[in-house]
Amino acid sequence: MKVLFRLGVAGAALAAGLGVAAPASAAVTYDPKTMKGFAGSGDVRKAFGWTEAQLAAKTPALEFVHGFWLDGNFSVGCGKVTFPATYRLEAGYMQLRHAAVVDSGRAAATGYARKVTGFWITGASMGVSGTAQPPQLGQACPGGRKGKVTKMTKVSQKRGWGLNVVSGNDGRRLAGG
Repeated sequence: MKVLFRLGVAGAALAAGLGVAAPASAAVTYDPKTMKGFAGSGDVRKAFGWTEAQLAAKTPALEFVHGFWLDGNFSVGCGKVTFPATYRLEAGYMQLRHAAVVDSGRAAATGYARKVTGFWITGASMGVSGTAQPPQLGQACPGGRKGKVTKMTKVSQKRGWGLNVVSGNDGRRLAGG
């Protein structure tokens, strides 16, 4: 029998989750448009390297966060030197509501056991976003280069997102695109 326990969503954990490289598993089902899905306990345990007991102990404080960003790729000119540069133009995150799914089966010698089997992610509860500008013409050249920006041309841009799980100050990416 499966029982849902509603967990609160807490803390601003953007920095902990956005910069993490590879997702833990392709088995996580998540729709970035609706911000709903399911993350199995194995995916969360694998992301942190936890045992079942560690996951059970940390479940009440877990947070799920949807991070999003827009990166712009530019050709920057500083005098006679031109070089590529990428700037994060938009970034933000949404804290996600979630519920732990627990197996309430009977354990032989110890009575009832509660094994966490996964997490239903049920949508956004709140969020924060911001924008930034790359260096403008006449401003100091980026990256410690001497001189001023003489040319700034946007070459391309790419949007991205990540589903992150956060425990304290430690965030891990579960899925992304």
